[in-house]
Amino acid sequence: MRFRIYPFLYSRLCKRSFIETDVTTMQKIVTFLAVIMVAFTAFLMWPQKDQSEGFEDEEAPDRKETASTDTKPDEPVEPEPFELALIHTNDTHTVMDNISRRASLIEEIRGANPHHLLLSAGDVTSWEIGRKAQDSLANAVFMNHLGYDGMVLGNHEFDLGEGVVDHGPLSTYIKHASYPILGANVDFSQDQFLEPYADYSYTDEPVDGRINKGYVQTVGDEQIGIFGITHYKEVVTVPGDVSFADYTEAAKQAVAHFESIGIDKIVALTHIGVGHDRTLAKEVPGIDVIIGGHSHVTTAPPNQIGDTLVVQTGEYDTYLGELNVVFDEAGKIVNHSGKLHPTKNAQIHPHTARVQELFDEATAFGIVSYEDFIGHIIESGELDTYEAFIE
Repeated sequence: MRFRIYPFLYSRLCKRSFIETDVTTMQKIVTFLAVIMVAFTAFLMWPQKDQSEGFEDEEAPDRKETASTDTKPDEPVEPEPFELALIHTNDTHTVMDNISRRASLIEEIRGANPHHLLLSAGDVTSWEIGRKAQDSLANAVFMNHLGYDGMVLGNHEFDLGEGVVDHGPLSTYIKHASYPILGANVDFSQDQFLEPYADYSYTDEPVDGRINKGYVQTVGDEQIGIFGITHYKEVVTVPGDVSFADYTEAAKQAVAHFESIGIDKIVALTHIGVGHDRTLAKEVPGIDVIIGGHSHVTTAPPNQIGDTLVVQTGEYDTYLGELNVVFDEAGKIVNHSGKLHPTKNAQIHPHTARVQELFDEATAFGIVSYEDFIGHIIESGELDTYEAFIE
């Protein structure tokens, strides 16, 4: 009996103890978890200390200095000056003995100056009127070969007389020219040979074989305004049905036009004589360079009248002119230098050496001048050969 009661009591007691123990344990666990949650919440809400405090990290940028650097304005960039080489001729009058030497000089100057222009101040044809038909075409072909960028008509381009009764030869020259022909103060309206080639305009897209008052030439990233004026004095021949307006007024109109479209670098090609060039420089502000002709004089160094430079190269292809100018951002010349290169001292350019060879061959037939030589080639119908050997 004893042994039956004991196991029963024992099992009942153990069961009761387990329940009591389980409840107590659960209460302790819940209490413990609550404490943990309260502590964790307090930790999250507690103000955090800067973790970088107390560390001397030399590579870490100072926040104030960084902000100052980021907001500092950029330093102003000074505009680069614009350098331009103006290669120029005037009053060559169909003297072509040194064409191949002139070609070498032009190539040399172009090679030394990334920005350059080759310009003529007129009287490219001879005043020996009997050769007009020959030398007008010859000059166009040679000047195309040399790569002229523009020219102004000189007074001898208009010569009539001694069998030349119209401007047919001049129209031939203009028709074959691959560069702008200029005459801002010339009225061609009454001449049947020249009126078809006259545009009476200023253009930034000049067309070969046309006459303009002026044009805009882009060199590098800069724009140059170029215009041409000439005048006529009845001392040798007469110009026929062509008339000429006051050159000073024409120059003022040209400058006003270029300035109105924002161009501040202006070159005048003139065939009025160096005295008139100086007058023009005084009376027409805004012209930076006057490349002149007609006087057959040299200007070395370049004449400076106010802010305008005036240059000429003499006559008969004796010199090739080089004028180097530096423009500031406002289009004002701040520095310049001028040279006159004797053409006879230059090397013969290989591309035009054949000209001399053919001339030497022609002397065996009694041809003793370049003008006669050119005329012989043109009159004999060998123009195709003539054009080929200078390409």
